[in-house]
Order: sequence, then structure tokens, then C-alpha cells
Amino acid sequence: MNHIEFIKKQAKNFLKDWQTQTKTVEDDGFISYHYDWKFYDVGDLFFYYELDDKDEQDMSLGHAQHFIAQMVGFKKWDDLVNASEPELELAVLLLRRFKNSQNVQDWQDTLQFSGVAQYGPEAILDYAKQYFELGDTQEIAYLPTEQITILSGKPRTSEFNNFDAKHNPAGMLRKDSYVFCPNCQKAYNFTQSKVIKNNANNKTLIVCKNYPDCRGTYLDYKVLSSTVIYGPERMQALERHVQVFPRLHMDDRVFCMHCHDNYYYKDAKVVKSPEDGFAYVQCKNYPECEGTILDMFTVDDVK
Repeated sequence: MNHIEFIKKQAKNFLKDWQTQTKTVEDDGFISYHYDWKFYDVGDLFFYYELDDKDEQDMSLGHAQHFIAQMVGFKKWDDLVNASEPELELAVLLLRRFKNSQNVQDWQDTLQFSGVAQYGPEAILDYAKQYFELGDTQEIAYLPTEQITILSGKPRTSEFNNFDAKHNPAGMLRKDSYVFCPNCQKAYNFTQSKVIKNNANNKTLIVCKNYPDCRGTYLDYKVLSSTVIYGPERMQALERHVQVFPRLHMDDRVFCMHCHDNYYYKDAKVVKSPEDGFAYVQCKNYPECEGTILDMFTVDDVK
């Protein structure tokens, strides 16, 4: 089955799910609809796309095709079926995983937050493959506990030491992040998370500190505080700020007007903001000191 045939089949599946509709008329005349759906939670998606009562009662294959197109980011069906090969492959990948509005919203939020859309369809497709591979791994958290081992000691530490951008497509989560698990509504340091292993295939996953009572994973986490970044990304940010503030150089010894400490500029911390994803230069003593590059002056200038 090629991409177009698969996508057309999904529109028919959407219509089949709508055809399971039953309705209840309340005493006050209010009508509620119920669906015994198999492929798509059509009632939930109708609410998400703000359909009115008439639309929900009058569904056709054309309407179903329109919804399928919207779910994967196109304004109309014709745009979808005439899309490029990478866009069609992405649509198939998404439709294999989308069941309800939460799936759609999670993907849209992740795509927007990552900034990858600016690089075109092929980059989005590559990103989606990585993102959903991690999502499939996330299913480990829902296995029966007798199939799981909770790691401790060196194996647990090793998993945190190996945590990097490959595991973290949104790009914000770091080992020193303070996080919020939306599943159990608890906040804690990322390194307080548990690490579990699927005994059948030895795959591991970082999960909520409250596992198994909470089945949230690090892929659900929201970063509550700015994140200190390291490595090449840190050096690039330091050099980028030097271009904006030519009074400073990488090897300059600087004085922070906030904490009155002095250090080499190249030893300053770089912090990625959870609001806009931009990397900012902060005092070497962040987070105890909130000084930024605006508060840094060379020691010679201060003298």
C-alpha cells in the first residue's frame, strides 16, 4: 500500500468511526453524542476543531478527508494528496500514531518548540522519526511491573551520564533541570527520576520518581527552570555574545557587578530559557547569582 492509498484508507476509517454515533437527548433538549470508535476518537477531535451540532450530525467522506488533512498539518485534502514525498511519508507516520486531539496537540507543540520546521519537510520527517521512536520506547513505562527492573547504583548512574540530545528531541531537558511531571502533578530535580529496564529486551527508560504509582516518563516532563547547557552549544553561545558585546573577549577576566566575583569570561555559564529557547550568558555563579553579560565588565575597566 503506497502513501496515498494509506491516507485515503484513514479517511474511510475516520468516517467508519463517525458512523458508530449514537446520541442522547436530555430533558432540556441538549444533545450529546457518543462513539464506539476504533481508529480515531472522533468526538474528541470534533470538539478540538470546534465543530457545531450541524457539522457533527452531517459527516461525509469529503468531511472525513478534510479532518485527516487538518490532523497532519494541511489546510485541505487536495493539499495533502498533492504534497511532496517527504510530506506524505510524514503524514503516514503521524496517522499511524494519532488517535485523539492530545496526540495532535503534543506533536504540534513539540514541532513548534523544536524550531525544526524552518529547515523544511525532510528535516521535519527526520525529526519525527526520532521523536516517535522515543515515544514507542515510552511504552515501557506501561508494562506490568513484574516485567520491569528498577535500576540502582552504577547502572542507574550510567543512564543519566549517557543522557544527551539524542534522547531529548525538544532540546530543553538537561541533567540539572528542575522538572514537573504532568501525570502526577509533582515537581523535582531531573536526577531524582527513576530508571527502569524492560527485562525482555534490556531497553531502559527514565521515568517519574513516583513510578510505578505514576507512569509518566521524562518525555512528559515540563522544564520549570532555565537549563545550564554545556559543550559546543555553550561555546557557540559565548562566542555569539562576544560579537554583540565587543568590549569582551573569550580570555578576558571579568568582574560581575552582582556578586562581585571575578573570573574568565569563557568560564561564564550559558543558560537556555524555557520560554524562548534562547541561550543566554549568565554569571559563573548562576543560579546563586543572577548576573548576566550586561553585568560583566573586564577587571581592567572596573579598575
